[in-house]
Amino acid sequence: MAGDERRGTLAAFGAFLFWGAMPLYFWAFPDGVGAFEITLHRIFWTFIMLLGVLGFSGALGPALSLFRKPKVIGTLFASTVLISINWMVYAWAAMNGHLAEASLGYFINPLVNVAFGVVLLRERLNTWRWMAVGLAALGVLNQVIVVGKTPWIALTLAFSFGGYGLLRKTVAAEAKEGLFIETLIISPLILGAIIWMENQGTGHLLHGSPGTVFLLLAAGLTITIPLTMFNFAARRIPLSTLGLIQYIAPSSTFIMAIVVGEKLTLGGLLTFVLIWMGLALYSLDLWRKRGS
Repeated sequence: MAGDERRGTLAAFGAFLFWGAMPLYFWAFPDGVGAFEITLHRIFWTFIMLLGVLGFSGALGPALSLFRKPKVIGTLFASTVLISINWMVYAWAAMNGHLAEASLGYFINPLVNVAFGVVLLRERLNTWRWMAVGLAALGVLNQVIVVGKTPWIALTLAFSFGGYGLLRKTVAAEAKEGLFIETLIISPLILGAIIWMENQGTGHLLHGSPGTVFLLLAAGLTITIPLTMFNFAARRIPLSTLGLIQYIAPSSTFIMAIVVGEKLTLGGLLTFVLIWMGLALYSLDLWRKRGS
């Protein structure tokens, strides 16, 4: 493995291990600090950090020039809505005992991407990928019919992140500049909500303990650090390798859910087994194509 690819592989492992361990960040907050407030601060401080980074590197002007492109801004507005929903739902799931279902969402996500490719991009699937998507669909049906519970958290996470990835794939904006515009679009609302909560005495930036304030101020790092590592890796290693490494994140989250005692019925376990079988077929197909 060449040095550049080796560094890219290490960065990919770092990014997905970071994302997999994200519940630890949410659990560090004391009772009373909710997922909504944490998500507000994650978005706002990410915006502040990117503002500084782009300003220091001289890339702020080119990033702001994207506002001259209505189609690009319209797409980034839509992606902002999707990723904000994704961040909020994941934070709520992690803090309210639904970590296993959250991990299921990110296991489903690669297969949702495949389905989006067929429906929206008119891509053709081979037999392996049809079987992979079919197994994922059976897993969801099992959860609805056998377990008797529609996995709304998992489906929301999978489709919001899948839709976000699809939009970012088609928009003419680099990763860092695009994320800056996304956070800029929503930051006025975010800042207004933070100020309102502080004025009501329900916010914790001015009313929390020193440890809570530190966690809120550091919230931007929970987005920018793994995303920077991911973008570094994406430019240096094959997409198939990156696609396989990404399973580290939901696998870590699933293990954490079991460790903290979340209940998983036999029917629920069957859902995971069907999804994992689909992912196995998808992964084998990626490696088969890479070797051909």
